[in-house]
This record gives sequence, structure tokens and C-alpha cells, in this order.
Amino acid sequence: AYYDGQGFMVRKDLGVDSALKLSGATICAEQGTTTEQNVADYFTAHQMKYEAVVIDSADSIIKAFDSGRCDVYTTDASALYAQRLKLTDPAAFTVLPD
Repeated sequence: AYYDGQGFMVRKDLGVDSALKLSGATICAEQGTTTEQNVADYFTAHQMKYEAVVIDSADSIIKAFDSGRCDVYTTDASALYAQRLKLTDPAAFTVLPD
């Protein structure tokens, strides 16, 4: 079975190298997905604050993320790598290791 964990993608110029440094970030997630609940659980478990920007489709999230509406895009890690290719400048973004 293939297991894919949730990941976080950020702009490289944000200077963040770990999801544990995302306290206070604005995070885009897809509405009605486990991703939305997982991010809430993760931030609560690590006593971090964040602002959720919940959007109804992956394509809309990419547009919002690309335009700077959110600092972070979270979904399954494999999907982040695919979605990164749709950004205006894919090289300006990185998927965090954790």
C-alpha cells in the first residue's frame, strides 16, 4: 500500500525550514477534506496559532497561494509536488521536510 503524508509548501523566501516554525502563518487548505482537520490538530498539538483560508478546489488554492493570499499550502505531499508545477515560478517554492 502507498502511504502519503500531509505536507506543507511555502515560498523559499519565507525562510522557514520546518512546519514547527509556521506559527502565525496563513494556511490554505481544501474545504471538506481530512487535510483541513489534520492541520487544525497539528497546530493545536504544537500550541501554534494559524489563520485558515479554506478554499473549495485545488485550482483555486493554487491561484490564492501563487498570489500571496496565504503563506502555506497544505495537502498530501505527493499532490504538493504536482501542484507546485502549476505555480508561476515553481522554483521559488519548497515542500517542507516534515
